[in-house]
Formats: sequence, structure tokens, C-alpha cells
Amino acid sequence: MNKNNNINLSTFDRIKKNLTYFVIYFFLFSLLLFPLWLNKKFGFLYYEQFKFNLTLIYYGFLDGDSNLIDSIIKWLVVVPIFLSIMYIYLKKMISFFYTHEDKSIDLIVKKLKSLKKNYYRFNINKLFQFVNFLMNKLFFITMIILIFILFYLFTNFFVKADKVSNVDYLDLNYEYPDVYSNGNNNNLVLLYVESLENSLSNKSIFNENLIKEITTIGEGKSVKYFYQIPGLGYTFSSLVSTQCGIPLLQISKSHTDAKDLQLINEFLPNLKCLTDILADHDYENIFLSSDYLENSLTDKFLLNHNYSKLYGLRELINMGYKTSKNAYHNKKKWSGGIHDNILLKASIDILKEKKKNKEKNFFMSIMTLDTHAPAGTPNRECLEKIMNKRDLRNYTIKESFKCTSFYVRKFIDDFNKLNLDNTKLIVIGDHLLMKSINSEKRYIYNKFFIDDELEIKRDYINFFDFYPSILEVMKFKINNKQGKVALGFSVFANNDQYNLIDFTLKGSSKLYDTFWKTDVK
Repeated sequence: MNKNNNINLSTFDRIKKNLTYFVIYFFLFSLLLFPLWLNKKFGFLYYEQFKFNLTLIYYGFLDGDSNLIDSIIKWLVVVPIFLSIMYIYLKKMISFFYTHEDKSIDLIVKKLKSLKKNYYRFNINKLFQFVNFLMNKLFFITMIILIFILFYLFTNFFVKADKVSNVDYLDLNYEYPDVYSNGNNNNLVLLYVESLENSLSNKSIFNENLIKEITTIGEGKSVKYFYQIPGLGYTFSSLVSTQCGIPLLQISKSHTDAKDLQLINEFLPNLKCLTDILADHDYENIFLSSDYLENSLTDKFLLNHNYSKLYGLRELINMGYKTSKNAYHNKKKWSGGIHDNILLKASIDILKEKKKNKEKNFFMSIMTLDTHAPAGTPNRECLEKIMNKRDLRNYTIKESFKCTSFYVRKFIDDFNKLNLDNTKLIVIGDHLLMKSINSEKRYIYNKFFIDDELEIKRDYINFFDFYPSILEVMKFKINNKQGKVALGFSVFANNDQYNLIDFTLKGSSKLYDTFWKTDVK
């Protein structure tokens, strides 16, 4: 009886030991693959960008893309499990050969009859001894070193971002909005196209122009280089930085404490953004997106900054617009999502109503989703046209951009046909595509359909610069010679103070804290 108990105890101990090692190996292999996976899906991410989005996901403010979740399960769960099991078996096999030298070597020698037994006995014994040493003594150190090397090579987590601290830059360079109007201001439609960048038209990279429908538009003006400020390459940050002229980063009390995110009711309430200025001049601010507005705290930002009409996925569904299970949406929701063509049709429908009712000036922001990394969620009807008889499930981000390019072009054509009075259009990418592209320099797409008298005065523009530039497109006057509002400089103004921001804005900022109320409720 005692012997059986000892056997059972010994078996239990072995299982416990193997399970412990399995968990450790799984964790290490997951960490090893993680930077490679991040780079493949999103390119070179900054730590602040990764941390902020992870926090939003944790507190339920950001729905996960089902394709992305499937990829996570495959590469960060299934593959590490397989590698862990294989490593445990390999380790046991090496250990067996090493501890049962005579039997193991004789077995191997029999399969190597053409060579002398003594020669292989010596070399194989040494080999097993060395491999056994590596697998038992140096494995953890080697794995940790490799993990750090891969994070260094394939992410920007360790990039020194404090060339200029946030205290120095934001506090010393912020220009409070000082604008006025002489009347007869323009309306504006601002279309953010998910991940739209100029590199997508490069035939040497993709063997074709993926956004041909957009790039072949003859009219309009473009700034040559719309560059992405490090750390701001995600949708919500793009929205805030282009319309408020400051970065949205984890700065001091704003986002440092993650638990405060779920308590936020007021989002940068003391900051004067574009739509706040427009509301002061009796504009109606309209926002459309095919995502749920509560994602990423978008609704809190919009409501705090005088957007009066909000149309997210839920609202568009209630209005009767067509949904699709293939469109970007939270898979837990049975209703499906809305493709870019339907979102842009809804936008045109609202603009038609604005043409009938000219009581108020308006500003409209639209944000698409079909080209969201890693592969996008293109409309099946479009895929059937461009993929011929190929399996429609095997689409890539290339097909997604082809489809969205077609729909954006149609939107621009429909917008022009409306011939709306005093209404301008700007089309931009919300950020660079979150995938590695074999291009030395990457710039975000931009196109201004504006008055001829507005002349672009420089080759570079960033997120912050859109704030004052948009104001000038809408015929507001900026009360300084540099055309500066917040951290941005108008691209239509001559100035000698413009410098590229090639560093991440981070750290603490007393000024930034004043934009938030001290008591987060």
C-alpha cells in the first residue's frame, strides 16, 4: 500500500514539475514571439502607444478585431504551446542519451554503420554533454537575452524618446487659440481614411498602385510630406491631435493611472479644440464612424468638445443602414458592422439634408474602418469583382485598400455633384498603416479640396498642424503672424519657427494637467 502511495506521489511530483516547466517555457516562448508578431501586424510600435491601447482594451473601451484575436491565439498561444511541448520532449530525449550513454550511443552507432563506433562514441558523448548543459543551465539566460534583442530590433519600446521632454516642449511651445472671423466662413467635411498612406501607391513595393482610384484625382492640393509624430500612430490620438493640436499620451494625471480611465466623464474639458471654436461661432459639429462611439472613449471626447450630432455603428444601424457580418465589428454583437461604402453613403445622405437646410454652418468628421490592420475587412461585393475566382477568404490588406480606394473616390465624386455652397473637403489618412513596409520614408496621405487662393507654403505637415490649417480653410483668421494654434503651424502661413517633431512627447506637464480637471469623476 505504501509502495503504491509512493509511486502515486512520485507520479504526481513529476506531473507537477513538468507542468511548472511547461508554464515557464510557454511564457518565455510567447515573449520571444511577441515582438515579432507586433512588428508583423503593426510595424515598429512605441511603448506608450502599446500601453495606452492595451489599457483601453482591458477596461472595455476598445473592441478587439476578430482577425487580430485569431492571430494572437495562433501565434502567441498555440505556437508557444507546441514549442513548449517539443522542448520538454527534446530536453528529456537529450537527458536520456546523456544519462544512458552506452545504450543511446550504441543505438545511434547502429544507424551509422559506415563509420567507426569509437569515433562516434567520443563525439556524440561530447555533443550530448554540451547540449544537455545548454538546455539545463543556459536556457533561461539565453531566452531572456533573445527576448530583449528581439524587442530591441522589432519594436520601438527601447527607443529613447526624451530628446525633448514634454515639460520643455508642450509647456513652452503651446499657443492658446486666438482666432476671429470676418463672417462668410466655410463649411468643411474632414474624411479620415483608416491607415491611408502614400506608400500604398508605390508599385515597386506592392507591384501595383493599391489606391489608384484616389491618387488619379486631378483636382485638389496636397502637402508633400504628412509625417507621423512618433507615438501618435493610432486613430483616437489622430482625432485628438488633428483637432486639438496636442498629443494624447500617458502624461501625469491624464492617463498614468489606468484605473482612472473607466471613471472619466469629462475628456480634456479645459482644452479649446477646433469644434469648441466652431461651436462659439454657431457651427453644427457632426461625427460619423462605423465603430461603436464608446470605443477608445471617443464619445466622451466628442461630447466634451461640442459635437452635437454623433453617428456611430449603433446609430447607423437604428437609421436602417445595411450591416454585414464581414465588416469590422465586435464579434459579440450579432448585428454585424458597416462597410466603408455604407458609411460614406450615410455621410452623403446627411450632406443632402444639409443642402436643403442651410440655417447653420457645419463641420463634419468621418472615420472609416475597412482598412484596419492587419488585413482589413473589405466589402464582399467588392472582393468578388477584384479577386475573380480566388477564395474570398484569402484576401489581404491589398484588397481592402483597393476597395476602400474605390469607395472614397465615389464619395469625392458624389460630394462634388452636390455642389454645396461654401463647403470644402479634406481627405487624410488617420495614421500610417500598422504594418512593416519596405519603404525608407513613409508619409500619410492628404488631399485638400479647397479655395484656389489658399497656397500651401511648405512641404511638411504633422497632426498638430491640421488644427490651424483647418481653421484657415474655413476662413477663420489666426491672430499671429506664424499661423500658430496649440502646437501646430498652419501650412498656409509663412513662418520661420517650423521644426519637425521627430521625438516622442512624454513625461509630465503642468500645462497638460490644467486641461484636465483635478478630480476625475
